[in-house]
Amino acid sequence: MKLYSGNGDSGFSSLSTGMKISKADERFEVLGCIDELVSFIANCRAIVVCPKLNAKLETLQKALISIASSVTYPNKREYLPTEKDIKYLEEQIDKTTSSFEMPTEFVTAKCDLSSRLDVARTVCRRLERNIITLDRRYGVDGAIKKYVNRLSDLLYAYARRIDYDFENGGIAEISSEGKPDTKNQADLNYEAIYNEVLKRVGFGKQLTLEKARALSQKVREKATEMGLKAVIAIANAQGRPILVEVMDDAYLVSFDVAVKKAYTSSAVKMSTKQLAQEVKEGGSLKGLETEESLIFLGGGEPLKVGWEVIGAIGVSGGTAEEDSKLALYASQQFKFL
Repeated sequence: MKLYSGNGDSGFSSLSTGMKISKADERFEVLGCIDELVSFIANCRAIVVCPKLNAKLETLQKALISIASSVTYPNKREYLPTEKDIKYLEEQIDKTTSSFEMPTEFVTAKCDLSSRLDVARTVCRRLERNIITLDRRYGVDGAIKKYVNRLSDLLYAYARRIDYDFENGGIAEISSEGKPDTKNQADLNYEAIYNEVLKRVGFGKQLTLEKARALSQKVREKATEMGLKAVIAIANAQGRPILVEVMDDAYLVSFDVAVKKAYTSSAVKMSTKQLAQEVKEGGSLKGLETEESLIFLGGGEPLKVGWEVIGAIGVSGGTAEEDSKLALYASQQFKFL
């Protein structure tokens, strides 16, 4: 079968009715934009090594293809997004944005995958504008407009989460930044995948006393800049203290608080600031607030190698916000040790 027919050479084509219409028609503009967005999401998936994220992006592609069918066959409602489809997007947005501190200012992508997701997001916004234009002339079901609007928000949330992981030692992509002359591309891909697996499982990595001392030194310097007299507690993956350092004139109570923050963050594998939100009414960990061994004040952060938590740090000496800022700084610096 030939790929080309020549039927559209005159600038006209047909949709479900078979009637010839101009390729400049708003419907073709929307269909072309959907095709473009699906392709950009495929471009993102090409470098994703996380199976869960890959599957989520594939789900979005399938939904967009169904929306394209709805534009082509406007009388067939089975192609329209359902409330369940829209609810899925909203749940993904909420789950993603609550898993870290979303930036409040305008940001630019920090790695290859987040930049590709941002491009997909901007195409999605253009698709939304084209749909509104189409709606003025032909009418578009509200479910399509709502779905596409939520989709751009989700792509933005995914991109910012990828940036967060990238800055904190997690790698959600494989990207070759130039290739040595001595290796071919197949060798590079194999090595990248092999190294990524080792990073994720934390192979051969442990939180040593030497690294704990180096990290504590960085935290002390930062605390001095902030005008804080802090206690710094660093624990291993089991929550047992490796090092506790008390700065001059730190509060006596800060010792126990810092140790408890390090234990808590190691035990739940998240920051104590995030945990404090999760135990509130409606949170995913509601009921855990009665556990006496845990603390729910900001200032505890997990320490990771790749995505593997190998320890935690607890800081106490200032306000909960100041302690959180200092602990987050520590977790970011840890990847350079």
